[in-house]
Amino acid sequence: MSERAKAAAERIREQVDIVQVLDAYGYDVRPDAGEREQQFRCDLHGSGHDDTPSARAYPDSNSFYCFGCGLTYDAIALVRVKEDCGFWDAVKMIERAHGLEPLPIDYGADPQGTAALSAMRANLAKTASFDDEERRLRALLDARTQDRDLPLDLLLSFWDAFDKAVYHVRGPRNDGGVWSEDKGRLVLSGLRERIQAKIGSA
Repeated sequence: MSERAKAAAERIREQVDIVQVLDAYGYDVRPDAGEREQQFRCDLHGSGHDDTPSARAYPDSNSFYCFGCGLTYDAIALVRVKEDCGFWDAVKMIERAHGLEPLPIDYGADPQGTAALSAMRANLAKTASFDDEERRLRALLDARTQDRDLPLDLLLSFWDAFDKAVYHVRGPRNDGGVWSEDKGRLVLSGLRERIQAKIGSA
């Protein structure tokens, strides 16, 4: 595994709650259970219908172990199995779903990556505030929802990423989150660019 892949996997293990990922896939877990371990039915072995809970989620390590499968899963492993996709596709899905800014690529001596990032930050500087970027993206998503020019599952994933980014900046009661407004602006700007790219290819 490359150093970049290790960094991506480690960040997801540190920042993405395995219980939230399980809940998003419909497993019978409680997202409000805090750090408490939980048992649940796993559909990844046998006929896919567990009569009794065979898996246990461990929030302290952001993983779960299934006694039926005989395997330990983290968020990336679960998404890979559920979506039948590769490592990087799973990482991108998790990053989008949980509002994580993609890790920068190590371009080495190639200055194009640095120039692209600098251009994005320069464009962000033209935005007056996080509030402006939030309103701009909300208007875009509202228009796409009304026009229905994107697949519903894709549109829902964009709304989910938007809501999570706003939550990370605003906090649970608008009392401040874990992200700075600058980071929130960068994430929302990147999300807006992805939406516009999807509209252009639709």
